[in-house]
Amino acid sequence: MNTAPSFQKVMGWRTAATLFLVATGAGAYLIGFIFNMIFPGFTTMSKVAVVLAAPVVLIGGLLIICDMGRKSQFYRVFLRPKTSWMSLGAIFLTVFIILDLIHIFTWVWPSTSLAGAPHLTLGIITSIFAILCLVYTGMLLGVVKSVALWSKAFLPVLFPISGLSMGTMAAVFVLALSKLAAGSVEVQTLEVLARLAGFNFFVIIIEAMVIGLYLGSMQTYGTAMNPARVLTHGRLAGAFWVGVIAAALVIPFILEALKAYAAISPVAMLVLAVVSSLIGLAGGFMLRYVVVYGGTWIPLNVQGTLVQPPPEEYKVKVIERATFSTLQER
Repeated sequence: MNTAPSFQKVMGWRTAATLFLVATGAGAYLIGFIFNMIFPGFTTMSKVAVVLAAPVVLIGGLLIICDMGRKSQFYRVFLRPKTSWMSLGAIFLTVFIILDLIHIFTWVWPSTSLAGAPHLTLGIITSIFAILCLVYTGMLLGVVKSVALWSKAFLPVLFPISGLSMGTMAAVFVLALSKLAAGSVEVQTLEVLARLAGFNFFVIIIEAMVIGLYLGSMQTYGTAMNPARVLTHGRLAGAFWVGVIAAALVIPFILEALKAYAAISPVAMLVLAVVSSLIGLAGGFMLRYVVVYGGTWIPLNVQGTLVQPPPEEYKVKVIERATFSTLQER
């Protein structure tokens, strides 16, 4: 029996894009609502984030339907919430989109009358579903125990943390790009960008720590079957080191530090915001891309125990004819 691990071919770029878009949209909403609660005077950025959330998550949900075998029966995905994370995720996404649209139409446009307790209540409920959407992006892969790169408990932590960073960068990108296009920037906008850069600076540090723990947890499989090697030394090494380590962590970390703590001009602040957000968002997608495409099936026995692969070298023992005859007589 061949027990060597093989790469999964069920999930591909659509899955990676879905995880990326859902996490970005849900993260943007959380950042926008929480930022508005802490700094109620800076409503522009919060409204940008709230408006951005629903369309981005909706596109991610539509990609799930495009990845289905029978697209005309997509409604069946809602029918197994007790046994399927796919069903739970579809419910979370749908409720979140509806609540966010209500928030948009009553707080941003065409009405701006939502305030006080109703605004706070709607925001808290929507934020709960945004968190559920973020957790879902990690649990969707984590339930597949035979794929070692997905089965670790770090994904439900890593993807939500990355989603907060991407949601921040998505909102910052839209806000900074709009100010660059308008040719003017207010002092308030610069203060918002600096505060968000300081927040994202620490989120990136936490994300880097979780990625390190995630890769370190793979050492229990041993060198021969370590699933992390496909990311660090295997066919996805280039995408991992350039797309994840550099684009998702190192470059945004440096640029966010400049925005948060260096004295730079308003135009430089906007340009850095656009550039760092684009690079960071690309890195967030690449993180999900390498995790999805790096998944390898690890053979399990009927008890669910890891089956070790056969040794690379076999020792052949020659049995003399006389000895073989003796064994036959026994």
